[in-house]
Amino acid sequence: MSMQDSRSTRLSRREAIGLLGLGAGLAFVPGVRGAKLTFPKGAIIRTLFQDVPPESMGKGTILFHEHLSLDLPQFGARPANAPPPQPAPSLNVDLIVEQVKAAAKDGVACIVDGGHPDMNRKLENLKEIANRTGMLVVASGGYYMERAYPPDIAAKTEDRIADDLVREANAQRLGAFGEIGENPDAAMSPEERKVFRAVGKAHLGTNLPIFTHNAYGTGPNVPRDAGLHQLDVLESVGVKPQHVVIGHSCCLDDPKADVIKRIAKRGAFVGFDRVTAGRVPDDKKVTMLLAFFDAGYADRLLLSSDSVGARTLDAPAYGRTVTGFVPKLRQAGVKEETIQGILVDNPRRFLAFVPKKSS
Repeated sequence: MSMQDSRSTRLSRREAIGLLGLGAGLAFVPGVRGAKLTFPKGAIIRTLFQDVPPESMGKGTILFHEHLSLDLPQFGARPANAPPPQPAPSLNVDLIVEQVKAAAKDGVACIVDGGHPDMNRKLENLKEIANRTGMLVVASGGYYMERAYPPDIAAKTEDRIADDLVREANAQRLGAFGEIGENPDAAMSPEERKVFRAVGKAHLGTNLPIFTHNAYGTGPNVPRDAGLHQLDVLESVGVKPQHVVIGHSCCLDDPKADVIKRIAKRGAFVGFDRVTAGRVPDDKKVTMLLAFFDAGYADRLLLSSDSVGARTLDAPAYGRTVTGFVPKLRQAGVKEETIQGILVDNPRRFLAFVPKKSS
């Protein structure tokens, strides 16, 4: 490809507007990404009941961070002498089933559940939901944040935590580690750093991808570079950034996309997983993404809504990424091929891994 040809594929937004005659509109002209999307030999996406070759996932939307089974009234840290949480009532599961079916009608083909035991996630609920809906569901493992850790975490080394996570992942058919996070309105604590490193080591023992939770938007004491620091900690044990999503990046008020461009430049994915929700309104999220796309990073973005379901079928739940946020990208001039890459190809690249054999 000549320099002139290369230049023509990476026009700025202003140039694209002029060439296409869109006036005050906005168009995204994606850079050429090269050959057809390919995956390593033996790569799979691990769902609850089957390992799916990423090439066989079809063209449905993949949501990388939702919650299908959380016991919300009792979620979070509990006193040591408190009784165990009661199972979520079956009516809640029935409602989630209907909401997942509705999402399927909106084009959603796979949902990654971002819960694990310290978030009161019920694996049996996930299996029931997947069975009754036919939705491909990816279950996750790990630990959420320090305030929700089980008491025995404090006494465990990061190597012991990592070994436990590897065993759980293999025994329970987990397809990711996430959401791995930090306490609200604060920097990462030493205990959370230990868990992040342990999750990184568990990744090395399984190749499972990792997605994180950032405290952006929870208060004034969250460092702007929190997401970059999370990446630093994971890389410190040997995790390659292309296996990581830095989550809740959409909750950072960053119109020029300075922080998320730095994350993407290092090779990690950027998670906009509170679309249609959170303190940063969607129009600001779109502005941030347009700057992100201008820098050539559309292939580093994942979308989801971090939904826990809705209380009634009339309220939007798991389909709202597709029905609520994506139309705003279209209105901003983002091309359909770019949107489909974000909804389908990017999450396949993130979730696909070559399983390591158990030792």
